[in-house]
Amino acid sequence: MYFYAWGRWWRRPVIETKGLTKKFGPITAVEGLTFQVGRGEIFGLLGPNGAGKTTVVRMLSCLISKTSGEARVGGLEVGNARDALAVRKMVGLVPDNVGLYEALSAYRNLDFYGKLYDCPGPERAARIQMLLQGLGMWA
Repeated sequence: MYFYAWGRWWRRPVIETKGLTKKFGPITAVEGLTFQVGRGEIFGLLGPNGAGKTTVVRMLSCLISKTSGEARVGGLEVGNARDALAVRKMVGLVPDNVGLYEALSAYRNLDFYGKLYDCPGPERAARIQMLLQGLGMWA
């Protein structure tokens, strides 16, 4: 997982949680998690299967909602609908599975994910071309 923050937040933690909790019905996946990560720090979430690591990452990426507690990424509140897109644009998530659609070309896969991040069409096309040219995949 890669997080970055704009220069104006350099004195604040880039990631901050306070009492972060996630419940799925009667099951508590994450309970009362509190931590801070400063700019430039390396931080790891360690634990056995089922400990809630993926759930924490999904909450910080605004992919799932928190049940309670506080979380901020780059100074923006996780769980605030207004900030969700901005948080997603700051977070790069590489899942443990590939996350590509085999039936789609490399261009179409990149186009799909670019749309998810609300990248405008002409800019998206230019970025895709640049990436594929850099990888020697542009015909």
